[in-house]
Amino acid sequence: MKNSKRTFQLKKKVLDFFSPVFIRLQAILTFQFWNYPLYGLGLFFVLWISYSMGGVVLSEGQIAPRDIFARKTIEIVDVKATEEQKDTLLADLVPIFRIDEGITQDLKKEYTTFFKELEVIRDTVSTQSLSFEMKEEFFRKWKITPGVFEWFVATPREKYDKIKEVFLLNMEKNLGQPIREGEVEQKILESYSAYERMDLEIDEIRVLNLLTSRFLKPNARIDIAETEKQREQAIKKVEPVKRYIQKGQILVKKGTAVTHADLEGLRALGLVSEQYESYLLVALGILIIFTLVFEYSFIKKFATEIIQRNSLLLIRILTAIGVIALNALSLRFSWYLILLAAVPFILYTLMGRNLALCESLILFPLLMWGERADFMRSFYIFMNLFLPLFLLDKTIKRRDLVKTGFWIALANILMVIIFGLQEGNTPTEFLVNSVYGFGGAIIASTAALGGISLFETTFHVATDFRLLELVNPTHPLLKRLMMEAPGTYSHSLMMANLAEAAADAIGANPLLARAGAYYHDIGKIKRPYFFIENQMNENIHNRLSPHLSTLVIQNHLKDGLEIARKYHLPVEIQNIIQSHHGNTVMRYFYDKAIKQKKDDVTDTEFRYPGPLPKAKEEVLIFLADSVEAAIRSANNLNSSRLEAIVNGIIQNYLKDGQLDDTPLTMRDIHKISDAFVMILSGMFHARVPYPENTVNGEDKGNK
Repeated sequence: MKNSKRTFQLKKKVLDFFSPVFIRLQAILTFQFWNYPLYGLGLFFVLWISYSMGGVVLSEGQIAPRDIFARKTIEIVDVKATEEQKDTLLADLVPIFRIDEGITQDLKKEYTTFFKELEVIRDTVSTQSLSFEMKEEFFRKWKITPGVFEWFVATPREKYDKIKEVFLLNMEKNLGQPIREGEVEQKILESYSAYERMDLEIDEIRVLNLLTSRFLKPNARIDIAETEKQREQAIKKVEPVKRYIQKGQILVKKGTAVTHADLEGLRALGLVSEQYESYLLVALGILIIFTLVFEYSFIKKFATEIIQRNSLLLIRILTAIGVIALNALSLRFSWYLILLAAVPFILYTLMGRNLALCESLILFPLLMWGERADFMRSFYIFMNLFLPLFLLDKTIKRRDLVKTGFWIALANILMVIIFGLQEGNTPTEFLVNSVYGFGGAIIASTAALGGISLFETTFHVATDFRLLELVNPTHPLLKRLMMEAPGTYSHSLMMANLAEAAADAIGANPLLARAGAYYHDIGKIKRPYFFIENQMNENIHNRLSPHLSTLVIQNHLKDGLEIARKYHLPVEIQNIIQSHHGNTVMRYFYDKAIKQKKDDVTDTEFRYPGPLPKAKEEVLIFLADSVEAAIRSANNLNSSRLEAIVNGIIQNYLKDGQLDDTPLTMRDIHKISDAFVMILSGMFHARVPYPENTVNGEDKGNK
């Protein structure tokens, strides 16, 4: 028994230890995490292919596979010729030298010590007493010939002082200026000449010449800072050697070897690809990582609903990579034939302005890199990426895309004219480029229409196109609801007016709110006469137990979800169907059960299964459903009573925690209340009375 208990405790400890690891791994393995690396790899691949397709792979000395023409007139700097001119100038510059005080002091110390030792010998030893060993030792140390040494010892004091003074003055003069290595002989010769011009005897000149040759040495060093400054100033004065490449000029003929000058021209025109240089791969990788980090931060702050939808994350990847790939192919014909407007068209329609803006912001620098874009091309890319965001309305119809595509086409033509005037294009070039610019925008809008249709059908996304189809009264499901559950249909229509007005007030999607109101109760089609709005005579629930009635009423959520999936309704509407009652209590049946069983009943048994409403549109349907039911059952309605009923319902739900998962602020809730009251003021009339507690907003009865 003890061993079993220890084993159990050990297992519990192991599980407790690894549980956080498993939770972290589970989070990492989700598509919400992996979609970013996947997106990054896709962008890296298509952008690198696009970059590589923008030129030919050539190196100096390689044979050109085809004639390569200049696409435009351009002035370039001949780097090689400019560098040769700089090298020639720098070769003629003389470095700046400065006196090295350390060397100068050492030289002065050397010849000063020489004279001191010589004078010691003069004062202590006579000429006759000089031994051979003394002469030899002095010679080895100072490299002075024995004859000169004897002359210095034997010469009279007056003559000795004279020669010493002349020598010291000459050394001071020479060492007072920088003497370079190659200038020593010249300085010595100049000293010789100076001695000969003095009133000196031959033996004196000979001794001075020997001393000067012995002690005069270089004392200069290069002043690196000043020399470099001199070089920089000289380089600044060098004018770059420029050459012009004319539009249409053959830069490299087929079959000829590529020169260094050819490569410079090709690079200036963006016609040479360097796909084998690893630093470009690293640069692109860093740029993509930076933009994806920006995208994640943007989505997390401004479009959080996107993160929870794997289908939307996948759509964004397929849209961006697909359009960039098509754009890379179209640009082979002309760089005016650009299809990038399809990205904001598709993403704006499917996921809203914020996500479309985010993707345009991150794709702009990447496309500039991938297309080797100069200013004009960058501006052209910018306009095609961002113009749709300003031209499209909040609610988009199919004709809006075509109309916006037309306006972008006109903007492209205007840019073609501006750029053409700058480049000096011919009339034929104006016409051809205008056709490409116009066609690119039209093709982009057409491709966007096809992409939107494909994505909304495949992933059941609630686009404005799809929602407009759903709110059409001729939709088969609405026709069924009208014929099989007319009371519910009428209730849904009135709810739609409330939800749509409130959506406009708080900035939610009014079209989704209306569609959600139309379809929120489609589950009642299966058993329409179990709901009071569809009953003509007896209320069937009078013959059922409260628990059975509750079960039947709850099932309309599950039934509605099944029907919605069968008719391929968007996920947003399916969420509205599930959450439009939250987990509220069916007060009518709960009170009935209490009267029958008294203390044996809990409200948990009579709550809807949920979930709680999360999105703004889900909250609007949730509140509008309760408000419409309460108003329908109320009597003696006036403006103040309408306002009291609406505010009472909302306050009860706030207290009950039904709105805890919503993104709404109290300001939004006040706007919703005001919108409800405004719409109800124009449409209320007498209803079948409900119990008083329903009017207080605590029950939806058996709708």
